[in-house]
Amino acid sequence: MNGAQRIRRAFDVAAAEGRSAFIAYVLSGYPSEADGLAAAEAALAAGADVLEIGVPFSDPLADGPTIAAAGRVALAAGGGLPSAQRLVASLRERGHEAPILVMSYLNPILAAGEHETILALRAAGTDGLVVPDLPAGASGRLERLAASIGLAISFLVTPNTSPERIELAVRASTGFVYVVPLLGVTGTRDELAAGARDLVASVHEVSAGRAPVAAGFGLGTVEQVAELTPVADGLVVGSALVAALRDGGPRRMGDLARSLASAMTRS
Repeated sequence: MNGAQRIRRAFDVAAAEGRSAFIAYVLSGYPSEADGLAAAEAALAAGADVLEIGVPFSDPLADGPTIAAAGRVALAAGGGLPSAQRLVASLRERGHEAPILVMSYLNPILAAGEHETILALRAAGTDGLVVPDLPAGASGRLERLAASIGLAISFLVTPNTSPERIELAVRASTGFVYVVPLLGVTGTRDELAAGARDLVASVHEVSAGRAPVAAGFGLGTVEQVAELTPVADGLVVGSALVAALRDGGPRRMGDLARSLASAMTRS
């Protein structure tokens, strides 16, 4: 089973159970590699359907203060693409079969060698890739390479993405379409961005089943995920989980993940 098939199956199982798929973000190497592994396993035990493993980066343009600060800690401890690969491999060695995506900015991938990085991620057990600063169609070579080894790619769309670019993202996304329902960086907000639900619903209509549609950025509370669950195939939570790990370790993060997972059931 290739990465795209594994990811799609997770969304299909969630839909059959009347809920959105829960995609939990864990930053590799934060605050240590052992803690990152414990956090990933806590998220899976709490009901995460998919893991998104973040790669710490020195210039995280799309990340808010919580993940940016955590990234600095992880980098100081030697974190980076190799730590993400080790985390994925460790999860597979421990028998976890949930889909795993790695989220990395383009620069670390290019610096390490595009071909070598993609092959290493897949060999470690990675199912998909998210590159937030790479628009669909901008690197046909990377897309072809990923497809040739069974690594899915998920492209982002935002409130100012044109209809033509949304269509391109839908066609190019072999994992899921990643909807960012706000203009800004990651991080929890007091309330959903205006128009978030309408944007997710409109992208879902464009997709028409060709690729699952998941929303992330700015989600962190039970109320927020419950509001988007009716229109999203999946929901990504990142900063809130990283903050919970920072403040109370894997147990607190797992408790939050469990609450979020329970809120993704459609009534």
